[in-house]
Amino acid sequence: MNQVQIFMPPPANWQDFQTLIADVAKSKYIEDSVQEYGRQGQSQNGVDVYAVDTLEKHIGIQCKETKSSRLKIKNINDEINKAKNFKPALDLFIIATTARIDAGLQSHVNQINSTNTIKFKVQLWFWDDINQFINRSHAVMSSSYKAFQEFFGASEVKNHLGAIRLSFDRNAFTDDFMLERNYQDFEQALVATKAMLKTGFLYDSWSKNLVAQTIPSSMIGDEQYQKFVCKIEASLEAIYQSFLRDVKKEAKSPGHLVERAGHYNIERRKLITVINAKLQEFNLSKINTQYLIS
Repeated sequence: MNQVQIFMPPPANWQDFQTLIADVAKSKYIEDSVQEYGRQGQSQNGVDVYAVDTLEKHIGIQCKETKSSRLKIKNINDEINKAKNFKPALDLFIIATTARIDAGLQSHVNQINSTNTIKFKVQLWFWDDINQFINRSHAVMSSSYKAFQEFFGASEVKNHLGAIRLSFDRNAFTDDFMLERNYQDFEQALVATKAMLKTGFLYDSWSKNLVAQTIPSSMIGDEQYQKFVCKIEASLEAIYQSFLRDVKKEAKSPGHLVERAGHYNIERRKLITVINAKLQEFNLSKINTQYLIS
């Protein structure tokens, strides 16, 4: 099964780490409010990045690049004490670190928050958390990890295309529409395939088991491949909307969908032809349909 997330290495120096955290903050809070606060050697009152959220809460972030040393409870306490003097007064103080998750430090911060002895809440962002933020934001991935994204994407295009093949090599797309036993099954297949193209997850309509898992195409650094996926999505959406309209007509005029079988054979065949052309580029076996069109 393909991985969903890319695990990026932390930045090599504190300057790049601070810029990365500012980019993450822009993706989570009001973008225009985000500032890299002060510079090295100036009094920053524990804050490297400042932001405001949609509730007008003030957020301060301290960046701890810990490659050469580990984050300790004393470091946390010292930074909290500095942040008490920050103006405007903070509602949330975050310590972002390149260190991996540490249960002892988490427990310490949870204890601080439970006592309500300071006016702001405290959070720890470990590298595991930051890595998730990066994966969820295409903008952050592109700005801070573009080369890494492109390298990863080159190896993942084939995996993603394989998932597309699984999605379309099913009876709902390969059998003659005249043989469709249940029009609800066809609709469910359309919905499941649309979801797979957006999320990377394909579930079996009957068992609800996960059939295929890949990364969303937006995380692949291949512009031409993303255009291909957009074309597939547009064609699939057109079939779906056409089918919804025909279902309404079927309710008033039974037999209408049977009359439309030829249309759906043609449209599905066009779509699969486009997919097969891309499969051929990557030496993947093509999808065979069980119907002919004139």
